[in-house]
Amino acid sequence: MSRVTLEFPAPAIYSHPVRLRISDINYGNHLGHDTLVSLLHDARCGWLAEHGLTELTVDGKSLGWVVAELVVNYRAEAFYDDQLQVELAIGEIGSKGAEIYHRVVGKEGVEVAVAKVGVVFFDYTARKAAAVPENFIQLAKRP
Repeated sequence: MSRVTLEFPAPAIYSHPVRLRISDINYGNHLGHDTLVSLLHDARCGWLAEHGLTELTVDGKSLGWVVAELVVNYRAEAFYDDQLQVELAIGEIGSKGAEIYHRVVGKEGVEVAVAKVGVVFFDYTARKAAAVPENFIQLAKRP
């Protein structure tokens, strides 16, 4: 099986703390993959909220984004009551989309997972892809 290997680009522009709940743990007694995807989503929403934005108002008005791609590399286990940090960094920015990287860090700096989400900016009124808004480009540069 071929494998996509992700590397988290520096610097992190946002860090989102998470304490794992018992409901985040699967039958393998560690963080479930479905929960990890939700934690990544929560971190992106937290980053936007810090700037007064949402996934439906990324431009500060009415332009949002849709997730077009998700790749995850699992690196270590995480367990009930672990305190994690979900860090974000921006990768390539295209004409209508961008890469948002996530690094999940656990105890003693152990990397639990690295993920990349490809988002496409989307005009929900016109129901079509839109150009990357300038304010997103500026947000992507802020540490």
